[in-house]
Amino acid sequence: MTRRCPLRGTCTAVSRPRPFLAALRAHVELTLAREGRQRELEAYFKSSGSLGEAARAFVDAEWDWCGSLPIPLAPPDSEEEDWDDDEEPEPGGSFLSVVGRWDFRVTDETALVEAGRRAYLAAWPNDTPEDAAIRAHDPQSAAGEILHGDDVRALNEATGLEPLRSTIQYWTHDGQDDGEEVPFG
Repeated sequence: MTRRCPLRGTCTAVSRPRPFLAALRAHVELTLAREGRQRELEAYFKSSGSLGEAARAFVDAEWDWCGSLPIPLAPPDSEEEDWDDDEEPEPGGSFLSVVGRWDFRVTDETALVEAGRRAYLAAWPNDTPEDAAIRAHDPQSAAGEILHGDDVRALNEATGLEPLRSTIQYWTHDGQDDGEEVPFG
C-alpha cells in the first residue's frame, strides 16, 4: 500500500498496524486467561517479547512513514545518550550504600532446593507446591527464594550450604546514584 506522507512524501510502510494489533490482542487474551501460576510465565514472557517486537516494528514503520513516534518506546539496547559524567563522586553525603559478596559451598543440592521451595511457599502461602518447584529448581533459584523473604543471614543457616567467605564495601554519597552501575570493578 502506498500513501502520501505530508512530511516525507510517498512511502510504503503503512501495513504495520495489523501485526501490532494482532500481537496486542493475543497478549491481552493470554493475560486475561492467566491464573497467576508459575507455569504460565514462559508463555507470558514469550507473548510479551512478541508484543514488544511488533510494537517496535509499528513504531519504526510510523517513523519511516511520516517522522512521528506514536508510542514512546525506549531503544532495545538503551541507545540513548549517556548523561553521566565520568567523574568519581565526592565521598560523603547523607546516603549510605552497602555492597557485599557472600561465597558458599553447595554441600547438598537437593536439600538446598527443598529449602528454597519451603521459603517460596512461606512467602507466597496461596501458591502451590508445583509453583514452588518451578521457582526453586536449582541452587541459584533456591538461594533467590531463600533471600526473597529474608536477608543474607538466611543463607548462612540454609540446609545444603556451607558459608566460606564474604566481603562488604560501604560508601556514602549524595543519593544521585540511580543504582544501575555495577559496583564491582
